Amino acid sequence: MSKQDTEKVLRIALNFLEGLTVEQFQELIEGNAEIHYKAKEKRFLKEIQRIELEARHTTDVEKILEGYTKKDLLQFGDELNLPIKTRDTKKVIYQKIAAHFGITDSAEYESNRLTGEDQWKPMEDALSCCNTVEEAKDFLLSQDALRLKKDIVVFAKHLGVYVNQRYTKQELLERIVNTVVGSGIRGRAMRMED
Repeated sequence: MSKQDTEKVLRIALNFLEGLTVEQFQELIEGNAEIHYKAKEKRFLKEIQRIELEARHTTDVEKILEGYTKKDLLQFGDELNLPIKTRDTKKVIYQKIAAHFGITDSAEYESNRLTGEDQWKPMEDALSCCNTVEEAKDFLLSQDALRLKKDIVVFAKHLGVYVNQRYTKQELLERIVNTVVGSGIRGRAMRMED
């Protein structure tokens, strides 16, 4: 038995002992009471097996569990030791259950990815209209969609800008500005020289 398993067993025993009244505790100490082991019945065993065998998407999980109330779904999650909160909606609970079984929705992922691509196009157009590097930097810094580094990386890849994962957010933004706006400024300067 590992250290974590031992800790779990001791925690269970402690919780049990804390739940006893003074009289019950005294009876146990004096040897006038016994503790018995009884395995929990898996209430949702049939549904768990169906999900493992049949479910390929979150919608399949929903279909298998469609007749259940939110209270039932909370108990189902409890049986699987899932971190489900009472304020979670049924849809969120279905997603957590699906994730527990390793079910991902590739169709949903694809639609989100396409939406993401569409999201970058207006930003790309606005960025190419910037006349100075400073104007472009200010524009990018004002974008809510570029608050996280991972979003900046996706946007840079959308633009065809080389990204190194070690770059900071600031370095990534500078590379984007220099590649998109800087090249335009350099191009205009060369045309003026000719």
